[in-house]
Amino acid sequence: TEADILGFINFDTLIFIFAMQIVIYFATEDRVLEYLAIQLIYVTKGNNRLFFYIICLFTGTIVAFIEDLSLSLILVPLIYRTCRALRIPAGTYMMGMTISINIGAILTPVSSLKNLIIGAEFGWGFAEYFMNMGLLFIITLIGTVVAMDWFILRDEKRPTETSKEVLLALLNPRIVIKNKKYFTTTFMILVSTFIFMIFGFEPALVAIISAAFLLVVHVKDASFSDIKEDITWKIIIIFAILFILSNSLAWFGFSESIANALTSILNGNIYLAVIVTLGISSGLSAFLAGTPVTIILLPIFSEIISGGFMPNPIIIAFVSGVNMAGNFLPQGSACDILTLSMAKKYKVVNLDYKRLLKNGAIFATFHFISVFIYTMFFTLLVS
Repeated sequence: TEADILGFINFDTLIFIFAMQIVIYFATEDRVLEYLAIQLIYVTKGNNRLFFYIICLFTGTIVAFIEDLSLSLILVPLIYRTCRALRIPAGTYMMGMTISINIGAILTPVSSLKNLIIGAEFGWGFAEYFMNMGLLFIITLIGTVVAMDWFILRDEKRPTETSKEVLLALLNPRIVIKNKKYFTTTFMILVSTFIFMIFGFEPALVAIISAAFLLVVHVKDASFSDIKEDITWKIIIIFAILFILSNSLAWFGFSESIANALTSILNGNIYLAVIVTLGISSGLSAFLAGTPVTIILLPIFSEIISGGFMPNPIIIAFVSGVNMAGNFLPQGSACDILTLSMAKKYKVVNLDYKRLLKNGAIFATFHFISVFIYTMFFTLLVS
C-alpha cells in the first residue's frame, strides 16, 4: 500500500538534507566559511608547508560538520589564488584537501549522509561517533598529512620571500564580509546548530529550525523563492527512491537471505565479520557513490548485527569503508570529481585524474590497513 511505501522512506534524513542546504546556502552567501579559511591562510604568513598542514587539518575537521561539496567549492578557488600569489603549483594542496575531506567524513553523524543514515539505524549520535571513530580519525588524518608532506610536498617548489609579501598584501579576511549584521548572525546560528546537534538534539529538527531562523533573519534581502533554485531537489528525490528500493528488498526477505548466508559463513567469528564488512563496503564504495551503497547494505549489516554479533566493530568497519574508500578511485567520491573539474578549469598543471588516482589509491590502501588494524585491536579490547 501507499502507507507501506511511505513508511520505507527515512523522512528525517530528507528533512536534514533539505534544511542543511538552506543553512549552507546562507553560510556561503554571507561568506562565513570563506572568512574562516582566509583567516587561517593569513596565519601561515606564506609558509607553504604550514599552509598545506592548515588546509588539510582544517578541511579534515570542518567537513565533520559542513557538507563536502560546499566546502570544496569555497576552498579550491582560495587554494588556487593563494598558490598563484605564492607562485607555486596548487595541485598537491588541492589533492591534500580532497583526501582529507574523505577522512574527516568518518568523525560525526552529520559529516556525511552515510553517517546520518547509519547513525539513525544503530542509535549512534555524536558521542558514539566521537568515542568509536575519534582515535581512528586522528591517526589516519595526521598520518596522511605527514606522509604527503614528507614524500610529496617537500620536493616541490617553495615560495620566495617576495611572493610571501605579495600574498600578505593581498589577503585581508575582513574584505570578504559584505554585511556585518548578516555575517555575525549567520555565524552564531551556524555554531549553535552544531552545538545543539553535539548535545544530542535530533539533527533534522535542529537543521530545520536553523534554516527557518536564517530565512527570517534574511527576509528583507532573500526569501525561500529566491533560494529554491539553489536547492538540489534531485538528490532528495533520489534518496527517497533509494530508501524505497532498499527497504523493499528487506521487506521481501532479500536482505535477510544475504545476511543469513553471510552469518553462516562467519560462524560467529567477529573478526571475520569485521573483515567482510570492511571489504564489502570498501570494495563497492571505491567504484560507486558511497551513499547509495550505504542504503543498500544497511539492512544486510543490520540483520547480521541483530543475529548476535558485537555491533560497534562492525559499524566502525562499515562507516570507514563507505567513507574513506572514495580515495581509491576518484569516481567513488563526488568531492574528488569536483576538485578535478575545478583544477582543470583553473589549468592547474600538477593535478589530473591520473595523479589523483595514483596517490589516492596509495593513501586509500594506507587507510584500509589503518582501519583493519584499528578494528582488530578494538574488537580484541571489547570482546
